[in-house]
Amino acid sequence: MRVLFIGLKVGAGLISICQSVKNELEKTEGVETDYVDIYSENEKMAKFSSEFYYKLVKLFPRLVAFGQKFAYNKSLKSKEKHGFINNDVKVCKEEVLKFINRYKPDVIYTPMNFVAIALDKLIDEGKTNVKYVYQVPDFMLAYYVQLIRHCSFLVSSCEEITNLLVEHGFDKEKIRTFGIPINPKFPQKVDRAQVLKKMNFPDKKFILISNGGAGFANNCKIVKHFYDKIVDYYLIVVNGKNKASESEINSFIKENNIKNVINLGFVDNMNELMAISDIMIGKCGSSTLCEASINHLKYIALDNNLFPEIKNIEFLKNRQASIVVKNTKEMSEALKLCISGSDKIKAIEKNFSKINIENSTEKIAQLILSLEENKN
Repeated sequence: MRVLFIGLKVGAGLISICQSVKNELEKTEGVETDYVDIYSENEKMAKFSSEFYYKLVKLFPRLVAFGQKFAYNKSLKSKEKHGFINNDVKVCKEEVLKFINRYKPDVIYTPMNFVAIALDKLIDEGKTNVKYVYQVPDFMLAYYVQLIRHCSFLVSSCEEITNLLVEHGFDKEKIRTFGIPINPKFPQKVDRAQVLKKMNFPDKKFILISNGGAGFANNCKIVKHFYDKIVDYYLIVVNGKNKASESEINSFIKENNIKNVINLGFVDNMNELMAISDIMIGKCGSSTLCEASINHLKYIALDNNLFPEIKNIEFLKNRQASIVVKNTKEMSEALKLCISGSDKIKAIEKNFSKINIENSTEKIAQLILSLEENKN
């Protein structure tokens, strides 16, 4: 059996989702897997998605969200419905067919709606009969998802999304509420003493600050505000690929002789850092939320206006699963609440721990494998 994963380099979330299931499937004998970035061989679209669109989303998130909603509503009323998404699909379709012909997969797994729609069009045109699984990548329903018709299965991120899918007319038999897949190492138990020894950390309580692989938030501002207010805790700051942030914090630590801040760049052991921490301050990418959820962290969500994370924040608020903050003043109050151990924070922590659906990655992998079994 050969499975092709199709992702996109726009942030780390989509890649993480694909790689998590890919790694799980590779444990099965006889399964071959391949991963491709949909625009890896289309320089113009690759630059647009990974640079221009990424920067636009970062700088003007709510404008992007409004623009997408406006375009969607307008397309519903136009004679040629969904013209906006069809432009993406037209370009994407050529790339998808090229990869199908190259890798000859039995099944395709993708967390991108326009790839799924492109696959539908290729199936309608008789250019492929490949089976595919579409993964809802966030705690929101992407625009145009109702156009997806030929998927073998659609993996929903949560019960709320499943209900919306049914309202949109999806066949309930094809929907699986398996959640967001996460790297299999996150559910594994971590030996705290070994991690502390390996990382040369003191045996203290930790507050973890991380804002994705790209390092979006102003981590130095957070450090300056809190380092002298958290007597019983150490801060672990993960800056990701944001070298400027890492350097700024290092300078601040050196200039002020700070002892309770551990400053890191890009790391590959977030599972261990989460496991030894009590509280986490972070952004709201779906993968990060599920990884933190499985570690039962008290989560302080930064409302950094990134799209589609603003929808994930709405999801957190509706579930009363996190403390959402917009500035350091609100963050101070949130930290006091987390440290208090009150019934309120215990309820929030319990709700947050339910965001991740147990064994999501394994369930999705088995779902893909079942398509080969059904063929036989």
